[in-house]
Amino acid sequence: MTTPVFENKSSKYIFTWPEFVCEVGRMHVEHDRTSCQLIFTNSHDKAHILRTRLNIETNATRLKLSKDLTERCPIKDLNWGDVIEYITEKTMRELEHGEPVLTLKSTDQITPLDYLVYPLAPMGKPTAIFGDPGTGKSQLAVLLNIITSLPWSDNPLNLGAPQKSVKLLFLDYEADSDDIDRQLVRLTEGMELGYCEIEYRRCSVSLADDIEGIRNHIEEKNIGGLIVDSVSLAAGGDLNRMDVATNYIRSLRQLGQGLTTISFAHTSKDRESKNKTILGSVLFEAGFRSVWEIRANESEDSLDIALFHRKANLSKKFHDIGFRINYLPTGNTVEYLNPKSVPEFLERMSVNQQILQTLKSGMLSSEEIAQQIDAKPPTLRVNLMRLKKAGKIMGDSSGWGLSFPP
Repeated sequence: MTTPVFENKSSKYIFTWPEFVCEVGRMHVEHDRTSCQLIFTNSHDKAHILRTRLNIETNATRLKLSKDLTERCPIKDLNWGDVIEYITEKTMRELEHGEPVLTLKSTDQITPLDYLVYPLAPMGKPTAIFGDPGTGKSQLAVLLNIITSLPWSDNPLNLGAPQKSVKLLFLDYEADSDDIDRQLVRLTEGMELGYCEIEYRRCSVSLADDIEGIRNHIEEKNIGGLIVDSVSLAAGGDLNRMDVATNYIRSLRQLGQGLTTISFAHTSKDRESKNKTILGSVLFEAGFRSVWEIRANESEDSLDIALFHRKANLSKKFHDIGFRINYLPTGNTVEYLNPKSVPEFLERMSVNQQILQTLKSGMLSSEEIAQQIDAKPPTLRVNLMRLKKAGKIMGDSSGWGLSFPP
């Protein structure tokens, strides 16, 4: 038997012989049972030979598979039993070996952190954007697709775009293609952006169960990033269970190192709490490297949107981002919005930001500041002293003012 060409594709292994190809995927290890799906195709025309699921540690199942293949696809001078033995043994060794151990050195030349969309999505890392229903998550997802696809470097959101076009794969678990297409057309017409494409896929099974199909599309379409809308359905289970959260994050990792992912999620059930989190287990938030909260304030003909940086593992926390979507007869337009100008957004900002914004109207005492912002006296005192030490404000409890008035 000739030795095949072997490829480790993270979520699947591919064995290529001159006559046929075997793809091993959907691998699952549980105690003393290791099962996987095997797909055999013809090397020349990709014609189907056999698809089966196999417990690769059981002799009886391996023997039966080799007999089935001998009957279906007899090849001169080839022993299918040897082939199955090689595939199962190599698969077990790869699974047992796992990821390689790397030696990281203090003398290594590190590259600066890059972004697919600055500052929202660090390149090659998992990002989450979470918020209540109706806060414009799907519209933001379409905007991000447009920014990376064109690329739209002079966008009014002041978001950094990649230097060249990057395709995102939009995995939609909530809406359908008509909804997303309508938003794409209205935005490109309203902003006069010209031709733009979105690689869209409607999804109905969990990310973990669909990993190989998604991976195939990523390779076929030369995808550089992934948008998941939303985690609530893509996770495929009770969101409060730790294993559901870890399976979702693990699935993102299995899609390939260096793939930027942006996962849209819903907010925790307590909508009145100031400290909102992603709906479900805390392990969801733990798995993402950057987490943003999205808030919205709707009027008759527009939607004000603000993004607040809640978690940053790779950088400092960035300033809040705001923009307004206008719904016009000729299409939708987008414009920059200072989130501090919207009272509903101001209350979601840090105490420091609220103090500075409040003092723009003039000198105020500690008591007057406390009346205008939602901060407990001890917290307010600490933040006032920090701002004074930083040189941003001056005065004392009887009267505070900005060191550099607007």
